[in-house]
Amino acid sequence: MTEIVVVGGGAAGAAAVGELRAQGWDGAITVVTGEPGPPYNRTTVSKGLLKGQYEVDAVALPEARADGVTWRLADPAMSLSPSARRLDLASGESLSWAALVIATGAAPRRWTGVAEPATRDRFLTLHTAADAQRLRRLAILTGTADRPRRVAVLGGGVIALEAAGALQAADVDVTVISRSKTPLQRHVGPTVGAWIAEQHRRHVHFVPDATLANASLTGGSLRLQLTDGQELFVDLAVVAHGTAPATEWLAGSGLPITEGSLIVDDRLRVPSAADIYAAGDAARIQTPGGRPTPRGHWALATEQGRHAARTALFDLDASVTDPGAFKTLPTFTSDAYGTRLTVLGEPGTAISETLLGGDPTTDAFTIGALDDRGGLVGVVGIGPALAALRHKDEIGRHERLEQSATAPRGPGPDQIFAPRPETA
Repeated sequence: MTEIVVVGGGAAGAAAVGELRAQGWDGAITVVTGEPGPPYNRTTVSKGLLKGQYEVDAVALPEARADGVTWRLADPAMSLSPSARRLDLASGESLSWAALVIATGAAPRRWTGVAEPATRDRFLTLHTAADAQRLRRLAILTGTADRPRRVAVLGGGVIALEAAGALQAADVDVTVISRSKTPLQRHVGPTVGAWIAEQHRRHVHFVPDATLANASLTGGSLRLQLTDGQELFVDLAVVAHGTAPATEWLAGSGLPITEGSLIVDDRLRVPSAADIYAAGDAARIQTPGGRPTPRGHWALATEQGRHAARTALFDLDASVTDPGAFKTLPTFTSDAYGTRLTVLGEPGTAISETLLGGDPTTDAFTIGALDDRGGLVGVVGIGPALAALRHKDEIGRHERLEQSATAPRGPGPDQIFAPRPETA
């Protein structure tokens, strides 16, 4: 058996395919995916695809055209027997492998609260190209100047931020409902979290410190009862409550899974299975201190997919050198109502932060995230990306900054932004 099987056609899976061919592997490759079409850049789902700037074919990944690759589309993996080297698919077929790369990514969390059955079609997620097309059709293309569609965005994360921005730009009446006063603070710190909250207040209706309690249909509208007592009437609700590793199909496999993530070593091998590897949002690297590794970032998943492929080829004695431990600086970019957000490193692990440049009361500043020694563990830039990117090497060295320039993390919104004046 000389076939390499990749489970998942997202960032990590597609990158693994590309790296296998780039490293000279000329054996068979089969990709198993539940998606109905070839791989595409999923970061565009809540951006260009939702805005209608292009169709999914325009953001197809080049790995879709790799030679000698069999794509098992719309045929997801259902179960796995590592000892028998058997992968069972939804179609009823089974595959075996010389090496197996698991890259099934993550699935969106859905709202499971109290709601009338008739409301279920009014709740949408935003994770795939099909999700973007549906939301665009229901929220953007059917609205009018006299009667814009009303959409509630449930959540305060990156997808909520991007979805709200895209919908607001299309003249949709948007309400963002966040359980936090400073959205994304756990990931970007209080200063940037406060800035994001201000962007929401500036551009849409922002309801902090609240979640959805129950939902019903009233006179053709979706009635949302919030935990703070407010009642909203909208046409649709976008559930943006984050994602969870898509590893349910591995139940009973005996592979090590912690909090939904498949555990791998620093070379992305599954420790208990010599020929199985994992990358991307489905995987978690076992660190010495047990700290969870970042996930949810397209660039990080891509690099992990490539690394897993190189490790598999090394183990197969395919004339590939040992890739060593996986070490890549997590990075991602987002868009906040037209302003660039650039995140480098792991600012969510910091205990304090410092202003590296700019002015937090504007839309152009850079924050450094510091560990307990004052070392730089992450940078968040608002505005032009170059201001943040110039600190990339400092993060890699955990460069220590002067403590006199730092401030402990803590409540920051009221210290940074003056109350927004009421408008008529």
